[in-house]
Amino acid sequence: MRSVLRRLLWLGPALVLITMVTFGALSVALRVDADGEGLPLFFNPTPGSVERLSLGALRTIAASDVPAPTAEARLARLGGAALPFILPALDSLTPEGRSRAVKALRPVAARMGLEIDPSWEPSREVMFWTRFWEEHSIDYRPVVARRAVLRLVQKSTLLRDTEVRQLDTYALDEMMRAMAPIENAADVDRIRRLSELALDMLGGEPSPRYSWRLGPDGGREEARAVASTWTDWWSQERTFYRSYSGTERITAMLRDTRYGGWLTQAVRHDLGVLPNGRRVGEVLRDGAFVSGPLLACGVLGTFISAALGGVLAALDQRRGLRGLRGLLSLRAALPVAVVAAVVALWLGRAAQQLWVGALIMAAFGAPLSALHRGAREPSGADFVRTLHSLGVARWRVALSVSKVSSAAVVVQLGAQLSTLITLTFVVEYALALPGLGTRTIEALKQPDLNWLMAITIITALFVGLLQAFSELLLALLDPRWRDSVDRLGGAG
Repeated sequence: MRSVLRRLLWLGPALVLITMVTFGALSVALRVDADGEGLPLFFNPTPGSVERLSLGALRTIAASDVPAPTAEARLARLGGAALPFILPALDSLTPEGRSRAVKALRPVAARMGLEIDPSWEPSREVMFWTRFWEEHSIDYRPVVARRAVLRLVQKSTLLRDTEVRQLDTYALDEMMRAMAPIENAADVDRIRRLSELALDMLGGEPSPRYSWRLGPDGGREEARAVASTWTDWWSQERTFYRSYSGTERITAMLRDTRYGGWLTQAVRHDLGVLPNGRRVGEVLRDGAFVSGPLLACGVLGTFISAALGGVLAALDQRRGLRGLRGLLSLRAALPVAVVAAVVALWLGRAAQQLWVGALIMAAFGAPLSALHRGAREPSGADFVRTLHSLGVARWRVALSVSKVSSAAVVVQLGAQLSTLITLTFVVEYALALPGLGTRTIEALKQPDLNWLMAITIITALFVGLLQAFSELLLALLDPRWRDSVDRLGGAG
């Protein structure tokens, strides 16, 4: 059917829109994207902002008669990446401004291994930086930095280490490129040297949450984890240390954003990494073995309830079944959260079993509206009365009504699926089952962007695919639906 194919084709753009809306809402409302602070959310009009940031800090420092700690810290953080813009601009400053500027560069000089005596006169320190730039400006080129880093990773010597240290943060881009691949002991040693060198350039670990250095006994798995930490950090921070031109600048406008950083990590690390170090995709697959059966039991309970309601409608004249109909209505009216909480209190630890949750979902998880509409629509259309007037046997009437009732449930399945997923999460949390719902509620308590985004993607994808499958199933259960779609031009 063309309608099903059209729905599947629109699923991709819908997922992109859903992820963008969800990411924006989580970032603004819950402030869960702390690693991307300072970056625009979706569009970066000024990517590669090292020139703007360094010159802005320089102007602030030069124009201030009192210490400017924020600007000085920014200049120290940018380090060698700012030198191609800072040092040529020294001549445009007043003598007092140049003195304050070179004083702010002392932490950078210390990291680079340059011998600057704090007792020097400001004019001598300015002269030192002027001569340094005259002699080494040619080194601050991407090709030279690439060659210096390549020489270092091939064989570490004191001279090669000094060459890279002298470039300071200007070499970070090439160092991050050299973090992969990791296949043997030589690669592990390379990650150890590069991570230690990068930490020296940054003046310490950017965040205590991750592993930034490789111990002397670290193996390939530990090296991959450290390399992953650095590459993820660089995807967020590179815009502050680089400058772009041409088509690369256009690409960076979308890539060097908080959303672009999350998307890069999601593609690279199986939907991201949790605070405990596990991949999100791995935890999702483990939780699906709990949430999947519970959700399936809820769907099965919905179909059984609707079919049974249809049968009761067909056998309406039998008084013995009226009590069963009332019992079904009472069951549908009971909130599943209350039932799960009562069962958890009653059974205690014994309730933490998958079969207990599956039984609750099958018996009490069917959405109320789907049950009632599925049971009442056929009789409301005089369908049962017509079959009785034609002399059709009661069991055949019940079978026909059950089929039409099931079709009514399929129609509502897409709309009721979000309710059913919510009920699944509630049952998991109430019974302390290790499913997706329990992990999602924990992620909401202590906001975890990677998990919340992953569960949004999986849920939207599942709902979209199930809606397409529901259309195919509905065409098999109720020919009237297929005929109506044909008249609208939606069938193939």
